[in-house]
Amino acid sequence: MVDLVLHPGHSKCGSTSIQDFLYANRELLRNRGIFLPDLNFNFPCHEDYQFHLTHTPRDYLARIQSGEVNISELSNKIDDLINHAEEMGCRRVIISAENLINAISSKMTSAIHQLFAEKFNKVRIVYYVRRQDTLLLAAWQQWGHKDGYSLDEYVCKLAKTKFADFNFIASKLKQFYSDSVLKVFPLERKYLTDENLLIDFCTRAVINKAKLNFDIDSSNAGISSALCDTLAKINTVYINQHDQSVKNSIISSAPNSNEIIGKKYLLEMSNTTRETLFTRFQESNEILAKRFFPNLPFDNTMSLDVVKDSADNDMQFLMKRIEKLEDINAIQMDMILQLMDRVK
Repeated sequence: MVDLVLHPGHSKCGSTSIQDFLYANRELLRNRGIFLPDLNFNFPCHEDYQFHLTHTPRDYLARIQSGEVNISELSNKIDDLINHAEEMGCRRVIISAENLINAISSKMTSAIHQLFAEKFNKVRIVYYVRRQDTLLLAAWQQWGHKDGYSLDEYVCKLAKTKFADFNFIASKLKQFYSDSVLKVFPLERKYLTDENLLIDFCTRAVINKAKLNFDIDSSNAGISSALCDTLAKINTVYINQHDQSVKNSIISSAPNSNEIIGKKYLLEMSNTTRETLFTRFQESNEILAKRFFPNLPFDNTMSLDVVKDSADNDMQFLMKRIEKLEDINAIQMDMILQLMDRVK
């Protein structure tokens, strides 16, 4: 019998950090009987298994979702795993993939979840959430500005979808895994175990933390909203949404501006956009919090603010725009000085 720890990681909710952590510890976990699939959802019992490519099977699952790969292949892979589990010493499997959330209402994604629920002995689900204003800001910094959207445009666009409706997603997960343990928790550092996401994940996934490597560098950090505002206006510099070359070029061309390049600002969205988020998600967030983490203060975890004094807020918003322009000028000056040194 093989148990499953499912981390259907929501995009921009620490998923990459958790996946990098699992990858870094894959050998120790395997020695403890906790197996991770490789990129193509193979395990040691499969001829094509590649231990050095043990990571998220997101791309393989995407091929199932698109119809490129028949789901019967996934079913056969899981059957092979379960049939050889005892001889391999496998008692648990960890699967982490964001697209198990992003397309949760689609026919094939539902079929994948139903397959997991049917095949594995027990399922424990660990699902992290965060306030929609910070979630959609991070999503815009990662993807939205590359399509030429301003922050407010992108937020309003995604607010009309189910992408940020965590209560809807949690309810769908509960339908698929009715008898399973579903842990939903806000991504707020002060409420995480030891204020550390990776330690918290191990706690909720019931993974022995002894001797695991928790010193994992962030590999998915975005650039500041000030830079994204500017780049959105010239978004044709990007090949596609996943192009990282522009970010890497900026970082290498302005080595003295690292803090400014990754700077976070207190005020990002307009009053109108914040009100849109409040109207769309506040009630849903309240239901989610009462159901899954009732002992945490809602105001400090999932409550969305509505600005009461519009005039004062408009002035703060203007001051923040000036600060961003000053930061862009500083980065540009750093680049100019670097170019001048190269010319010399």
